Amino acid sequence: MAGEFSGRGVLVTGAAGGIGQATAEAFLEAGASVTGADLERPAARDGAALATVAFDPTSERSQHEMVGSALAHAGRLDVVVTHAFVGSATPLADLTLEEWNRLIGINLRGAMLTIKSALPHLGAGGSIVITSSIAGRRYSSVMGPHYTVARYGLIGLGRHLATELAGTGIRVNVVCPGPPDTPQMWEVTTAEQRRSIAAAMPTRRLTTGRDVAETITFLAGEDARHMHGAVVDVNGGLY
Repeated sequence: MAGEFSGRGVLVTGAAGGIGQATAEAFLEAGASVTGADLERPAARDGAALATVAFDPTSERSQHEMVGSALAHAGRLDVVVTHAFVGSATPLADLTLEEWNRLIGINLRGAMLTIKSALPHLGAGGSIVITSSIAGRRYSSVMGPHYTVARYGLIGLGRHLATELAGTGIRVNVVCPGPPDTPQMWEVTTAEQRRSIAAAMPTRRLTTGRDVAETITFLAGEDARHMHGAVVDVNGGLY
């Protein structure tokens, strides 16, 4: 994979940690000029072809500015990975409309706005990879209903766009990670809960950021040229 994305511009949202950070690093290793964006500005890396930016996923203006930063950094835009999200374990009985709207706004509306802002700058050969979750395949065992709904919506967004963009040469695919070994997961689970979840997975371990990042770079690359509208599980066999 070394050099596969040399000369290409890649935008990764949610790049401040976990899967998003691992994805940005994987594209850097493959030679891309990467812009990593998140609600808080990701840490820069000395000597890396990485630009970092903070953005508001719910703001159309902020999204346009983020895409502009990516174009200024790389001079072009070839790959967009939407991963920016927030989590919440609030059950429906305790859920306020304000919290519902905030999570749906960041997780689902945010991905839509990123793609909408980037589309005019993607040409034939461009690739969009949307990160959903195993929660979008069934339900979340640790997050609340608003999180699950957003993850289902991201799969719907990807599948619809795959049809809408047919014939443009821009491919759209969706990745559904299984329970991850990431800071976001650590915030809502105990070590014992994570051990229990891992024990229920056929691979007997949680999903790493690298597991997902390498799937995303594959989907964005030439080897996946005939994959369009796919929903790819990276979950250690947990269904």
